[in-house]
Amino acid sequence: MQDYHHLVARVKLEDKDVEVDLRLKGKVVSRCCIDAAFSLELLERGSRTVVRIVGQMNIEQAGIRLSLSGGKPAEAGRGSILQGKTIDRAVGRKDGSLDVCFTDGSRLDVPVDPQYEAWEVSSTDGFMVVSLPGGGLSTWKPR
Repeated sequence: MQDYHHLVARVKLEDKDVEVDLRLKGKVVSRCCIDAAFSLELLERGSRTVVRIVGQMNIEQAGIRLSLSGGKPAEAGRGSILQGKTIDRAVGRKDGSLDVCFTDGSRLDVPVDPQYEAWEVSSTDGFMVVSLPGGGLSTWKPR
């Protein structure tokens, strides 16, 4: 069994303005999936990146704000309005929250959950960022 502990780094950010770039700029939401969580899948040229949301999420589009739970399928399905949108900017914040802005002005944000990992981003190259319970981020570098 391979030991991956050397790849994990808890991000310790001192400056409140520091963010982790999630490497999603210009990517298009190819599909939305719902199981025990809500996921955005970004597929391109043999690469797959997934934004998986278990906790509360907020979507703003055309002046309308939706507050949904990624863990409640009936609510999470309304998040499918993000399918086909292009990401302009996506960051994990020092406090563990997620902020995704789309080129059409829509926005997705996920606050920290006090008990659970509210969201994670993972890519086929090994890159991964996870929101920690109660705040903060863990990151894995690409292979």
